[in-house]
Amino acid sequence: MSQVQLFHCLPIPAGSKDNVFELQALRMVLLHNIIIRGFNSLLYYSGEVQPNTPKYNAFLAYAGEVIHFLHHHHGNEEDKYFPFLETKMGKGSMSDNVDGHESFKAPFAAFEDLYSKLRSGEAQWDLAAFRKAIYDFIPVLREHLEEEIDTFRPWQLKGKFTAEELLGFEAEMDKHVMAQLSLVKDPQYLFINGDSAPHGSWFPPIPPPIAWTVRQVLWHIHSDWWQFGCCDKYMKVKPQFAPYEPVMENKEAPAS
Repeated sequence: MSQVQLFHCLPIPAGSKDNVFELQALRMVLLHNIIIRGFNSLLYYSGEVQPNTPKYNAFLAYAGEVIHFLHHHHGNEEDKYFPFLETKMGKGSMSDNVDGHESFKAPFAAFEDLYSKLRSGEAQWDLAAFRKAIYDFIPVLREHLEEEIDTFRPWQLKGKFTAEELLGFEAEMDKHVMAQLSLVKDPQYLFINGDSAPHGSWFPPIPPPIAWTVRQVLWHIHSDWWQFGCCDKYMKVKPQFAPYEPVMENKEAPAS
């Protein structure tokens, strides 16, 4: 396989998932790292597929899930999370984050166009072109994913929101996410690109009986897709991706 450049995950902020103020940045980093791992996996495994084979077809189907997750994540931010934060942080306070989404929109759209043509057969497989299409946007995307985290720091939220307000929104978002959930695809994707212990073994917060059903029963529906993740079904990172896994962040709250 030809040499490939992969990208480091974001550092994990200090804090506890049980503190609703600390949860916001912590969970956002976990979600952003899932995005990074998704594109790392496309870059890596693109070198192991050949056109007109079952593995190639499965790889393209998996690539569709990587694309979908990015759209899903940014859609939830712009439709739900950012408007909620602006109710107390001020109208337009999330505009830099939305601008960050726009910053890679054009090259990402070009990648999506190439992907669609590969799925339809209009374009022929070209490994160098596929990887270049990702490299054209992912440096800007990763920069945005890192910069956005400061928006959700505990010290940004305290004094503007009460814990009760944040918990109320958490409950609302849980219902929204569950309404969108596909048990035959979504938990599987999170497992194979998620943070393993000790960073994020609690995420996604799926009840153990459902997690068992996903891994032992529903997994087999698209098991040929899930071979391309950065982790196995138990969120254990594969050796080739281990050098890009996150470290703990060394960042303190600004002096008040």
